[in-house]
Amino acid sequence: MSRRRLQIGMWIAFSEEGMERFGSDAISGIEICQYRDNESLLYTTKVCKEKGLSFGIHTPVFGGQAYRLPRITSIDREEREEALHRVEREVRIAAEYGADYILFHYPFVPIFPLETKQVYANMPKPGERYEADQIDTAQLRDISLRLFDALCELQHRYGQRIVLEHDFWGEHEELLTMMFREHPEIGLVVDTSRLDISAKAFHNVEPMRWLEAVAPYVYLVHYSNVRYEEDRFIHHLPVLPEHDDDDRCGDAYAYLAYLAQRNERFHVTFEHKANLINRNQLLELYARTERLLQTSLKKSDPVLSE
Repeated sequence: MSRRRLQIGMWIAFSEEGMERFGSDAISGIEICQYRDNESLLYTTKVCKEKGLSFGIHTPVFGGQAYRLPRITSIDREEREEALHRVEREVRIAAEYGADYILFHYPFVPIFPLETKQVYANMPKPGERYEADQIDTAQLRDISLRLFDALCELQHRYGQRIVLEHDFWGEHEELLTMMFREHPEIGLVVDTSRLDISAKAFHNVEPMRWLEAVAPYVYLVHYSNVRYEEDRFIHHLPVLPEHDDDDRCGDAYAYLAYLAQRNERFHVTFEHKANLINRNQLLELYARTERLLQTSLKKSDPVLSE
């Protein structure tokens, strides 16, 4: 069994100051995104080798334009084809630079269900999402099968791990689970904030039920919490102990604990705004996460608990 990695985000450019401020002995990887150019990426890979850090890439690899994710499940065929061309370019770059993984969102465009409990003001707006009547299960299944087949082929051709982070899946939970079950070579990324927002906004999302179903396929967890206001949420918050009993906050810690009892291999990226807490709180967050993963591992494996 490979050692779990705890990772921090290092977007735009590698920063020694950021590693000094937000890193620790517990951190053995980074997740990068929107780098300036090839030179910046090459420098990052060099530093990672020197420091013994692993790194993964969250699309888009390079910045210089508005943050935009490839619309890999668009109902428009030309848009899907353009998205897959971009995916291949980025997979090739990730392979050239030795990334552990490259991450895309699925489904993307995100999908809202027919009925909602509450749509928060900072969720995807009309035009940035599909409503339930814009894409049906048969259509999404066909698009998804073609997509996963293409991703598996790219993964094999370039020798590059591809992972997919779940976005809002509308009423297609069963289909999404099936895709990862039938294509286990494509890793799943669970986002604890998005999962909690989904459960608050939509009637049909039960996080623990879904985590039970997809646990074997999870490669990475994006770990952060949410605080809810009247009509919006504040997300990418560090997961603190005081959130556990606060009804205004999400259940990120509970999701991680539940998943860790069912999968002993996934890694964790702290996808949070670390500058919101002080250094001591940050180190305790890392330690608390390590304790949780180690305790869950012992519970799930009788041999290791002897």
